[in-house]
Amino acid sequence: MRGRVTEKGETGRGPAALAADRRGASAVEFALVAPTLVLLLLGILEFSLLMAAEVTLSNAVAEVARFGITGQTGTDKTREELIREQVEQAAEGLFDSSLLEFETLVYPDFSSVGRPEPFNDENGNGMRDPGESYEDLNGNGQWDADMGVPGAGGPDDIVLYRVRYPWRLMIPVFRPFFPPDGEVEIEASLAVRNEPFPEE
Repeated sequence: MRGRVTEKGETGRGPAALAADRRGASAVEFALVAPTLVLLLLGILEFSLLMAAEVTLSNAVAEVARFGITGQTGTDKTREELIREQVEQAAEGLFDSSLLEFETLVYPDFSSVGRPEPFNDENGNGMRDPGESYEDLNGNGQWDADMGVPGAGGPDDIVLYRVRYPWRLMIPVFRPFFPPDGEVEIEASLAVRNEPFPEE
């Protein structure tokens, strides 16, 4: 059957001809793929920012530890205050210094880092329950899940430098996946032995 001729001289197009027509298909395909592609690119960007923040935080901790092991002190500031300043300077630009959680903990040896104070596990459940005796190694009058003593330590002491930061995701579309505030806590830590510097 011949298609009818329109006023412009074009042959009329039946359903089969319309189904075979590929004009405009690329635009439709792009409209279907584009949202997924954009979301993927935004995810790569967000992940890259998070990785950059973690690397920067790790570098800051390493830099501060190098400063801390020397035992340097100031005329008007304590060692802890000087170390805190070094952390803020090393992380400057990418982090809000008011949100940085920084601590230094002193241990008797490397094997004690992050370990709880010893206790008598009477019921064998692997946890310290109220009433079970313990060794108060850090002398604060209570059992601690981490036996470290706050401070910068003395000569030859083992010191753990630890920084935590609540990293807020930059791209709002990903925040609902990280409740409650679209934040990811990043952490960097490094345990070092102080140099045998002279005590004041």
